[in-house]
Amino acid sequence: MRQYWILPNREQGDDVLLHDGARILKLRQILDPVSRPEGFSHGVPTEIFERCPRADWSRVLFAQRFVGWNGDHQILSIVTPAGQDITGRLVHIGLLLILERGEQPRFDAPCAGLSEEDAMHARALLERLTSAAPKDLWARSVHDLCRLPPEVGPATNVALDRALVPFHSLYVLDRHGLRRRGEHPAWTPGVARILFLLLFVMAGVWASVKVGSCVAASRHNAGAPSIVGLEG
Repeated sequence: MRQYWILPNREQGDDVLLHDGARILKLRQILDPVSRPEGFSHGVPTEIFERCPRADWSRVLFAQRFVGWNGDHQILSIVTPAGQDITGRLVHIGLLLILERGEQPRFDAPCAGLSEEDAMHARALLERLTSAAPKDLWARSVHDLCRLPPEVGPATNVALDRALVPFHSLYVLDRHGLRRRGEHPAWTPGVARILFLLLFVMAGVWASVKVGSCVAASRHNAGAPSIVGLEG
């Protein structure tokens, strides 16, 4: 397995640069544009940020997997936001893995040689991919992508609507957040409060009706004449 860091383009250079732990390379030296898989992205697609609250942008992970590249190799890339460039534009750092047939991905790429800022973002990405925090759905979606059988074909961890090629994906991102396909959207705190208030009001109305019915029945019984049996 070969591991490369996809470096943030902070200086707005013409080339996407990689770091293999010892030297800086150009992406086209590893993935020639002619043979590069169609739809490959070295950054997070814009449409994902359009569906995601800005406060959550730093948590976004976008992963792609291509099988059968250059024979029987597999390409796996995971990218995430890594701050801004000199103009304030969002930039990304990523992990590019090229695996032989049957190899399983490892997330232990060395951070030596990276700038202090890039190394900070690189270590944070590795921590998320190796800690398997239960609440980190983005990291979970990456691991689920890695476990897909090879016959699935090109795949992403989250569904895209504007991709150049069709991708298989297990997760969707919408106004409810990231979730696995087929799962019901999780209740947000606001929705939960509204539902609680509705239930509270309905319970109050039911109680009022019940009390009113009991009072009416009591008055009716109090005003009804007594019936005494007559002896023959």
